[in-house]
Parts: sequence; structure tokens; C-alpha cells
Amino acid sequence: MSSRCLSAAVLFVALLGTGLGLAVGQGRGRALRSDIVYPPQRIAIRMDHSHPSHRRLRCVRCHDGATRSARSADRLVPRETACNPCHAGETRAGSGAGRCELCHLGAPGSVVTSSFPLPRLTFSHALHAREGVGCLVCHDVTDATVATRGHLPTMRSCFRCHGEGASAPLTCGACHRQLPDGRLRVEWGERRMLPPSWLYGADHDRDFLVRHRWVAADRGALCAECHTERECVDCHDGRANVRRVHRGDFLTTHAAMAQRDVPRCASCHTTQRFCTECHARLGLATVSSPASAAGRRFHPPLWVEAHGAEARRSMTQCSSCHVERDCVACHGAVGRSGGISPHPPGFASRCAAALARNARACVTCHGSDLAALRARCR
Repeated sequence: MSSRCLSAAVLFVALLGTGLGLAVGQGRGRALRSDIVYPPQRIAIRMDHSHPSHRRLRCVRCHDGATRSARSADRLVPRETACNPCHAGETRAGSGAGRCELCHLGAPGSVVTSSFPLPRLTFSHALHAREGVGCLVCHDVTDATVATRGHLPTMRSCFRCHGEGASAPLTCGACHRQLPDGRLRVEWGERRMLPPSWLYGADHDRDFLVRHRWVAADRGALCAECHTERECVDCHDGRANVRRVHRGDFLTTHAAMAQRDVPRCASCHTTQRFCTECHARLGLATVSSPASAAGRRFHPPLWVEAHGAEARRSMTQCSSCHVERDCVACHGAVGRSGGISPHPPGFASRCAAALARNARACVTCHGSDLAALRARCR
């Protein structure tokens, strides 16, 4: 163990080795601790860890039982008996009206009580002590007077030993409280406990709705610490209406929205899979025909007249449902019964240039003999 003493405030909550939470800057580079993991304390104690006499003491000299503690609920705040060997003259009964005020804040005879809520973690000081982890590795109080929540370890500091490639356990449940089904408890009354911004991009910010698919693909086990597969299925199968994404009537208006802003839709949805599968289940379209067996059509009336312009505007949208043979079925029968020429009036004068620019489009209907095609375009 270290040769320096830890304060009552620190060692009481020093029972924890990690803190899932919001680590943001606060004066002198010290990080704020999560109020969820470390509930706010009220510290009304006079103490100076930096005093030379205290620096010479071992931590367990004041925090008796710290190296034997296996529960985060253990009270490791020093009692008066721990102070008596050095301060017996000041603390013994009948030593004067200022006896309590020597260590406790407040007026004579009316001291202010301290409050140290239990941390919402699972932690064993004894295990860390057996592994040779010294007190100051997690609680650097070398220059502190009264130690506060600012001297408690953060989750990121714990990743020095619990991160990837290290020997200590990496699972969230090793330190954080769990529900009976094994998932982490994230609801704590005042608010939800969420991952920090530095944890594999899993910060649940405004962009996470789009970003979560990549995090889930790379870190599925991390997501499973809090979420069930049922939650994913309900949302992706449309059973859950995420109103902050799509409003309640979006099902009836999404077609027009998709036509106006395909790139935005594609940031979450894949047209070839998501859209096609949903339309197929609803009987709105098949791969080979825009008309369903039930007689319902995906395209509005007069679409035949407009589809050429729409195809030129956004071929990728058409190809999300249709394959090339759908086009050839109508446009590849020119000169035969029912054939519809895909070429506008006067196209013959531009035929050679079109062939030189993209022969692939020509051979689909006219055959792969390029020499014959060039001869026809002269």
C-alpha cells in the first residue's frame, strides 16, 4: 500500500474502480465524475492530506479495513478511534468546547454532518490490493486537503487496467450494477446512465441514431450489455415508432419524402433491401413488375408517361426495385408487336456519339456486335 493517507471522502467511495459517465474538463484538468455512479456528497470535515505528518502515514493507518473490503457498501470513512492515537489530546472527553470542531465544520455544539451516499458500483478493494494496486494509483491525494469526488477514479482511468489487451476483466458487469437478466441497470431515477463519448463511439448523442449501426456491427457485445435483440428487431421491423425520427403519419408521406431526399433516406436505409422487402411484404411491388398480385400498384397513375424522366433523374431509385430485364421487356421489342422505342425523335443523328460514350446501354437491346452497331449508326 502507499505511504499516504486517503481522506474519508475518498476512501468511502474509493470502493469503486470505474465510473461510467460524463468525464468533462474541470479546472486544473481534473475530470467531473458521474453523478449517477457517484451521487453528490456533503463533506463537512477538516482534513489536510498534504500535511507532512499525514503524508508519512500509510493509507490503512486511517482507513482501517480498506485492503479487506470486498463490497462497495463497506464504510471506510475513518472513525474517531483511528484519529485518537495521534490526536488523543484534542479528541478525548472533557478536552473543551472545541473538541468536535477540531475535525467537523460548524459552530461549537452544533456541527454539520457529512453525507457519503453509496456508489452505484460493484467493487472489491481486497481484490485490487491482492493484485498489488496501490491506493494512489486510483486516488491521487498527494497534494489534496479534503479529498472530494474529484479524487475518485474515472472509467477512463480504470481502462488502463481494464481496457483491451489488459489482464483485468473488460465486461461492463464487472463493475456496474446489473439487472436479474444480466443487463446493466441504466435507469437510476434522476436520469439514465449512458456510455461516455470516448467509448468506441457509443456516446448516445443526436447523431447516434445514424451511427449506431456501425457501432453495433463492430461492438455487438457492448450493445448487448444494455439492450436485447428484441429492441433492435422491434425498431428495424417497424413495430416501434421512433417519433423523434419519423412523425406518426410518416408511412403515408414517406414516398414523397424519399423522392425529394434520397441521400438522407439512404443514410439509414438501404433501398435494395429495406425498401424492397417492406414493399414486397405489403404487396406493393415485386422485382419484375410494379403491379402486385392483389392489383395494387406502387407507382401513381400516369407513371408510364413520366417514368422516363424519373429514370434519367434517379436511376438508382428505379434499380432498387427493378432489374434491367424489366426495361428490355418493353423497350427491347422495337420493330415487333408492342415495342416502345426508348429513343426520342432525331436520335439517329446522335446515335454514333451515344454508342461511343456508353456501348453497354446499346448492346442490351441491339446485340453485342459492335461493328454492326457502328455501321447502323452511320
